Amino acid sequence: MVSDYDKKQWQAEQEARDAALEVQREKWAKARQRAARNAQRKIERLSKKLADEGKLTDWEEEFAGSVTERLDKFGSAFQDPQKGRPADALSFSQKKVVAALKKKSKTKENGDKSKSKARSSFKPKSGFKNKNFKPRVRQLEDDLDESLIDSEPYIPEISPGASKPFLRLIK
Repeated sequence: MVSDYDKKQWQAEQEARDAALEVQREKWAKARQRAARNAQRKIERLSKKLADEGKLTDWEEEFAGSVTERLDKFGSAFQDPQKGRPADALSFSQKKVVAALKKKSKTKENGDKSKSKARSSFKPKSGFKNKNFKPRVRQLEDDLDESLIDSEPYIPEISPGASKPFLRLIK
């Protein structure tokens, strides 16, 4: 049987856990709202820039409008948890469309990408175009001393009662 003291202690611990969980839920809600505002600003900025340049298609305009409307109303532009993380404002496929809009906004009139794009230091600038590449290969035979090599390899006698197998080098 549980005493009154144990019950009161358990209730106090449970209230403390509930309070901590509520604080964490408030933090998560603020983070979701912040992510939604950032996504909304980004989409509006990209669609405005593309509209000013005359590159915005009807589908992209409709996409930006519907996503912005859902971000305003729900704080997230998708509902299915399999399409993205719960804390994200946009699903994976919506992020791809926004990335395509961003890439489209960075291209110039003649199709060249702007030079202001920063490159990662991990990626090679020229790719694998170096035709004079020679791999550093070490020949093991060059390192062997000729005096250490016997003309005939040592082959131990095979005895029928041997318990351990042996290895031999074959040239």
